[in-house]
Amino acid sequence: MNIQIPVSWLRDYLKTDVAAKTVANYLTASGPSVERIEKHGEDFIFDVEITTNRPDAFSVYGLAREANAILATNGQKSQLVPPKGLNTKLDPDKSHSLPLDVQVKDKSLCQRFAAIVIDNVQIKPSPAIIKNRLETCGIRAINNIVDISNYIMLELGQPMHTFDYDKIRGAKMTLRESQARESIRTLDGQNRKLPKGTIVIEDSERLIDLCGIMGGENSGVSTRTKRVVLFVQSYDPIRIRKTTQALAFRTDASARFEKGIDLEGIIPALSRAVYLAKQTAGAKVVSELIDIYQKAEKPKPIILNISKLNSYIGVEIPEEKAGKTLEFLGFKVSSTSQTITATPPTWRFQDMEIEEDLIEEIARIYGYHNLPSTLPKGEVPKTEESILANVIELKNALKYLGLTEIISYSIISKEFLKLTQLEEKDAVELQNPLSTDWQFMRNTLVPSLTNVVAQNQNLKSNIKLFEVAKTYLRVTNDIPTQDVHIAFALQNSNFLEIKGLVENLFEILKREPKFQKAGGKNPLSENSQFATIKIGDKIVGGLGILKREVADYFDIAGDTFVAEINLSTVYNLQSTVHTYHPMPKFPPVIEDMSVIFDEKTPVAEIVSEAKKIGSPLVKNVEIIDIFRNGKIGKGKKSITLRLSYQKSDSTPEQEEVTRYREIIAREISRIFQAQVRK
Repeated sequence: MNIQIPVSWLRDYLKTDVAAKTVANYLTASGPSVERIEKHGEDFIFDVEITTNRPDAFSVYGLAREANAILATNGQKSQLVPPKGLNTKLDPDKSHSLPLDVQVKDKSLCQRFAAIVIDNVQIKPSPAIIKNRLETCGIRAINNIVDISNYIMLELGQPMHTFDYDKIRGAKMTLRESQARESIRTLDGQNRKLPKGTIVIEDSERLIDLCGIMGGENSGVSTRTKRVVLFVQSYDPIRIRKTTQALAFRTDASARFEKGIDLEGIIPALSRAVYLAKQTAGAKVVSELIDIYQKAEKPKPIILNISKLNSYIGVEIPEEKAGKTLEFLGFKVSSTSQTITATPPTWRFQDMEIEEDLIEEIARIYGYHNLPSTLPKGEVPKTEESILANVIELKNALKYLGLTEIISYSIISKEFLKLTQLEEKDAVELQNPLSTDWQFMRNTLVPSLTNVVAQNQNLKSNIKLFEVAKTYLRVTNDIPTQDVHIAFALQNSNFLEIKGLVENLFEILKREPKFQKAGGKNPLSENSQFATIKIGDKIVGGLGILKREVADYFDIAGDTFVAEINLSTVYNLQSTVHTYHPMPKFPPVIEDMSVIFDEKTPVAEIVSEAKKIGSPLVKNVEIIDIFRNGKIGKGKKSITLRLSYQKSDSTPEQEEVTRYREIIAREISRIFQAQVRK
């Protein structure tokens, strides 16, 4: 995540004469990366990328602390100066304090909750320096009290909230989990239905805060506010993350809460807020400090072996320099000639657990660019070849076959899922879909392809599309099955064209497919014009005409033929080994044979049997014509077979051809109850 930091604000706490661009270079080389520097009037703005494991650097002071450690370790003159007011006393300024009852129902929801009430508040615009800095960082200035909370968040990385004390009914704040069907109107004017288990605060009558994300409109500070509740807290990061995902609503505060907050930094942040409120709003503290603290585990010392440090890094770093580096980073350090014992600061103990973590800190501050470069030795490990390399070859071939590739969403609607007739319990459903159009991970590519045909049919009448993408099927107690599929959609086409395309595909894949009439119901294709595709005994896909109900759903005119093949399965099956056969020196004898078959007789079986019966003299059998007419009988079709007789050592003699022709005619008639036409 990126943050924008004005260099002038950074220099309030980082006292150094080093130029801004040099500071940026040091940070990028050894810490958070400064991706861009922009000139802003007389100032510069750093656009800094902060990695998820470094929430301690997600603030101006945190970045200053990081820059100071890097500069000082590299011999640059630098000093870290903390913000004013971190040690402000939080005792009441008046003898009669205001009551505030705070209760935390479940200790797991909030590790620390600190609050205080201030009075005599004068709501007005913030001082120019606060206002300008907030707006430079992308936050709209509102008034001096609300701006303080945003200012502290950017400055110290501690999100805080402000409530109008007089709007809290019963002077009571109860932090709890939300119940089913509860809702709250947040400060942005939106009514939000809360998922069960959301962390919320209620007063004696109603919800007043969507914790960790945004306050309630009914407790917000306004121009009439005189008394304010300031509170800083740390919520369960997992619950905050789940709530933002469920509501599809993230804020600057939630981005920090879901990464973890320094518990020991909460009281200093509240003290700093009181200090600024006194400076900018004339505030007086009128309550006792409320500090509900579920004591966290203290950071544990980590022992680092010096020889291991130097072995890992590849250079000799003196123990004194290594220890000093860790001290600059806030660690408490003690050392011997062989080891360093370092206790992480409270803002780093979440990602500092083992000695390798200390080695990484020392190495990055030393500078990865200063470490020697040595190429690894030994054999390159063999990895399984990615299916994507083969897919690229397929895509290029299909392009030259006249097809257009599309890329569509892997997420489909509930209506699309119904078309596939897959039960919802067997589909992979998103827990927090952003739209009803994107609710399930698709188990087939055909509806997506068909939808694209429908959207473009007014532009072209013979659209030919293909897509290669993953499909998803639920697996109980495991990650979904994710197979790579290829699918085709040919508008205003016929069965022979889609079958020829699939045969071309398998030529490229170096596999021999078999086409069989499908049994059972097919959700997307008509049974009478649908075939399964097999390699050996393994079903790898299917092809056929798009079912009329599906075509009508998409409002597609004409016949659309579709095919879908599981490439993950195909690539795991044995490929065909091509062997060399010299071209025959002698020409073939070619004859045609017309035979009347029952309409339901599969053409593929006819060709297969004719080849088998005519072997070895018959080298090839082709279908050149299929004729239907009432004169040949109802439910009948006449198929013309073109038979090629060929030998390698001579031209077949007429007697041989006649003998084989008679055998083929006799056996075809017997097997299929067919009639050879004279």
